[in-house]
Amino acid sequence: MFLRKIGIMKMMRGGIMFEQRDVVLLPFPYTDLTAAKLRPALIISNAHINHSADRICCLITSNPTNEGLEIKKLNFQDGKLPFKSWIKPHRLFTIDSRIINKKLCSVNVQFYEQVFKLINNNICKLKN
Repeated sequence: MFLRKIGIMKMMRGGIMFEQRDVVLLPFPYTDLTAAKLRPALIISNAHINHSADRICCLITSNPTNEGLEIKKLNFQDGKLPFKSWIKPHRLFTIDSRIINKKLCSVNVQFYEQVFKLINNNICKLKN
């Protein structure tokens, strides 16, 4: 924790270790796969998965959405996003950490738990 407070990140072979709750910038393909655009995403995978090159992420958008969860200033642990943003808890994907462009910021534990609850509801909750 001390190393993070003074601005030193843990290193892994090949670069920075991206962790759970980090908001990162990565190339995200358009739905038709014709091109990609740099977009922010929240890493939701834990240390067990992050020990490998894989990261499970949740898409972040600047377009207001009813299905999304707004990220407010108080939700950041460190850093911030330059625009009003929403987490899309129904847009999950796995990436290789080598395609991550950079870390933008991190969300706090309370906000991450809200996101995870929405993801869990989307995947596990049965409709009657």
